[in-house]
Amino acid sequence: MTTAPRLMNFPEERVLEDAAFGQGIVPTRLYSLLLPVWQVEIRADITEGEDFSLIDGFLERGLRHGALHTVDELAAFFALDRALVAQAVRFLTTIGHVREECGGRLSLTPLGQRSVDDDIRYVVTRQDRRKLYFEALGCTPLTRDHYDEEVVTLLSGDELDQVLRKDHYPRFTPLLATSGFDRSALDRLKERKDRARFNLPVALDALECLSETVVYLPVNLVRGVRGDLLVYGQAKAGTAHDPELSALCTRTPQLITALDNEELDREADDRLLRSAQRWLREKGFHSVAPEQDDDGTWSVSLPATAFGEERMPESRIGGYRMAGSRFFRVWCQEEIPRKRALLHLLDRRIGSRRQVTRREAEEITSRLALQLRLEVPELSRLRSGARKIGLGELEARLARLENE
Repeated sequence: MTTAPRLMNFPEERVLEDAAFGQGIVPTRLYSLLLPVWQVEIRADITEGEDFSLIDGFLERGLRHGALHTVDELAAFFALDRALVAQAVRFLTTIGHVREECGGRLSLTPLGQRSVDDDIRYVVTRQDRRKLYFEALGCTPLTRDHYDEEVVTLLSGDELDQVLRKDHYPRFTPLLATSGFDRSALDRLKERKDRARFNLPVALDALECLSETVVYLPVNLVRGVRGDLLVYGQAKAGTAHDPELSALCTRTPQLITALDNEELDREADDRLLRSAQRWLREKGFHSVAPEQDDDGTWSVSLPATAFGEERMPESRIGGYRMAGSRFFRVWCQEEIPRKRALLHLLDRRIGSRRQVTRREAEEITSRLALQLRLEVPELSRLRSGARKIGLGELEARLARLENE
């Protein structure tokens, strides 16, 4: 049996919460998309930089600046065992930093000189093969985060077919690459100064492009009431949006046009209303109707009696429920259930972290208070509230944070 590929690492509701209460936009749509990515296999002479080992760094600086030219001179000057120095010199010769001339005289190669001057041990690998990734809408390189195969899933072949055949929500819609790979993107990449951000070595020489294949990157795209656009992918920790992909999609006319056309769908509100009404009936709230807020978004306001033990969890208050690409918020006008909701959500957010600082806890609390339309409470009040409703672990953690 084929295992389903991993897509998003966090629920869409959390994405919406970050967009609304972390980034300050009013979300109106959330789309699950497959962004096309060029997977380009190259062959090149690769120069990479790494830290010097302690002895290697001393020996190379001795050759560069100390007027030392033999193994014996290096061993005597640094008070090292001659055999150890000879072994290190053989290694430095192997990686192209040192050359031995007649009579055992040693000198640095240009690569070795550059390494000493930059305090980085440069290593050259000839005819190295590797893959580079470029998004296929504008042919710009993906950042280093996208090369972590344990975190990021790039879909092709059977995995892509499996995702597209999936008959349950969320369904991912693939965007198509409208043109072939622009090989001049490789030349532009070589000239960048911030190569490390794009998983590039210090230098790429004698570069050849061996193959170009389209793969697909799963993302969630949030559209705001003013046309704001945020992209959430797998590469960022937690539910942080991806600024590079967000900017890319914002400046892609064909994507913006497709989103604009979808939002002209006059039946979208009717489908959302039917979904919200069905959810209310399933929960037993036959007298509650969905309401449209002033900003055009939808919510369902439930009484305080709807929440608590053996009923709906209070942590649902202020959260979103998906309905296709649309959504509605679950709300409660009474303040006490919202205060309890804050404590339950805080317990979930900081309880799942092995380490959390007081500042981080206060930032999370501020965002939750905004989400629940509450004043931001002090840690002492939170600790007292946690004790009253039986959240012992949260109480203990808040007590430790108060003493920081």
